[in-house]
Amino acid sequence: MRIVCGLDVHKDSVFVCILNEKGEKFEAKYGVLTPELEELHQLLLTHEVKEVTMESTSIYWYPIWRILSDIECLKLVNPYFIKQLPGRKSDVRDAAWIAECTMKDLIRGSFVPDEIVQRMRQYNRRIFDLNKEKVYKLTKLDALLQRCNIRISNYVSSTDSKSYKDVVKLLSEGIVNAEKLTEAIHGRTVNRVGKEVITAALTGVVNEVDIDLIRQYREEILMDDKHL
Repeated sequence: MRIVCGLDVHKDSVFVCILNEKGEKFEAKYGVLTPELEELHQLLLTHEVKEVTMESTSIYWYPIWRILSDIECLKLVNPYFIKQLPGRKSDVRDAAWIAECTMKDLIRGSFVPDEIVQRMRQYNRRIFDLNKEKVYKLTKLDALLQRCNIRISNYVSSTDSKSYKDVVKLLSEGIVNAEKLTEAIHGRTVNRVGKEVITAALTGVVNEVDIDLIRQYREEILMDDKHL
């Protein structure tokens, strides 16, 4: 006998409807803590459920999917698609409607990549976020240097270049002497622009608070680099 299950996933609960070919239903509500989801898993095994369909509600479906991953046929569907299917009565619970649609083969599951691909995607998203944060911090750091009238970003290739980083390192250590800072600039840049211009660009008005904030930004950027 074919037995299916519909899961209506919420932040704090999962509504369950198990349905067989005779139209017999078993409905229940579970919490979303791991022991409770394991109880749900055991319930499905006890009822010999082979097909489970759940809504892709925000990120709440992820742990449920992992715990139920050994179910023979596990489907993930867009909640909007479920609600658009014709024939639904207003008094039917979402879980029951999902189960009925599964039994009638009205639902096509969304693509869910293999576990290894999901893990790689997690890393990709993290790398994207780190790069975005780093660009933001570099922008804030350069704005701070501009506030101190240190205009070296006008003459180096980027705020992520070695010369720029070396200048920031010296500033974070409290070294504000323009001649000393000029020594950190790559020779080609000095030759191209001129030493006097570079020294003038590194002659700033820097106080203790500026130095402390420069140090903080530098440490945060170094931490981002460490994770990239």
